[in-house]
Amino acid sequence: MWNMHLELAPQSGLLLAYLNRELLFVPYEVKGGELLFEGSERYLDAHPHECHLFDADTEYRMVRRSSRGDAIEVVLTRQEEDAMDEELLLAEEPLVRDEYASDSSIPARIRIVNRYAYTENDTLVLTNYRISLPEGDEK
Repeated sequence: MWNMHLELAPQSGLLLAYLNRELLFVPYEVKGGELLFEGSERYLDAHPHECHLFDADTEYRMVRRSSRGDAIEVVLTRQEEDAMDEELLLAEEPLVRDEYASDSSIPARIRIVNRYAYTENDTLVLTNYRISLPEGDEK
């Protein structure tokens, strides 16, 4: 489904996918190499522009580049952040919109860990971010 390398994604967690006219934010599982979530059969032919599969420790991200006809895929882990300078990490826990958080399987907040670095000119820049479940919320 969706031409992703699901073996790189957490086996279960939350799916955040941006489709043409829709946003999906649902719990998922990977079973038998297939991405399964409630109503997944409806989206078999969908082509998300951006897709995040995450749990508390790992995020698999796929972003399609239509101009090049390919996709960028990346895996980000909490272990990478453990090796980083704490002062270059900024964690935020924004609220999830009520329309999604009303489902008891979706937390009221998500955790976003922003990763910064200094350039050769000593300018602080955001280099990446990882979406995860909030600390202590291992859904």
